[in-house]
Amino acid sequence: MAGSRVAAVGLIASLFGSPVAGQADDSPLRNAAALGWSEGAASAPVRVVEFSDLSCPYCASFHEGTRAALRQEFVEEGQVDWITVSYVSGQYRHSEAAAIGAECAGRQGRYEDFSAGMLARQAAWVRGSAAGVEEAVSSVADELALDSSAFTACLADPAVRTRLEAVLTMAREAGVRGTPTWFVDGFPVMGDLPTPYARSFIVDRLRTP
Repeated sequence: MAGSRVAAVGLIASLFGSPVAGQADDSPLRNAAALGWSEGAASAPVRVVEFSDLSCPYCASFHEGTRAALRQEFVEEGQVDWITVSYVSGQYRHSEAAAIGAECAGRQGRYEDFSAGMLARQAAWVRGSAAGVEEAVSSVADELALDSSAFTACLADPAVRTRLEAVLTMAREAGVRGTPTWFVDGFPVMGDLPTPYARSFIVDRLRTP
């Protein structure tokens, strides 16, 4: 199962803590900034790393509800640097095609907008044919007025798949088992949780000296 609306929170925060100043970062999420797409300031006091599969229905619900509320409250106010990584869970047949489209939109500075467009259309393509997801990818790219030549070339670039494979390695090291999974300064949280409960993880971290 890709996720649950209210899922258990792992009690393994100590395994994912931030490195001590002056020490090398050997945490499972050490490459998140390089492999993901950031919204917010890198200097924000809290970092959230979200593993999202554009084919996952829980991710669509999270994106439109709780995630949107958290971003408005914490990212837009400069308190959280929210990094999203394209996670191809293997549980949905069109995940890779959607993720590649998002990565290529990201090269043009539109990762978040592209992801939102695909999630909004998810019901129309997620159980359809390969041609259907390709049409959705193309349609969202056109709506965002992306450079079509650069976008098409990117879709065929093997470096994009290599990047997605690196995300899968990072996910395994971090213990990701479903989506959405998001880490608040390394603390793992899973599921499309109700907003008040979800925000408590960020608030608690902000209150920690």
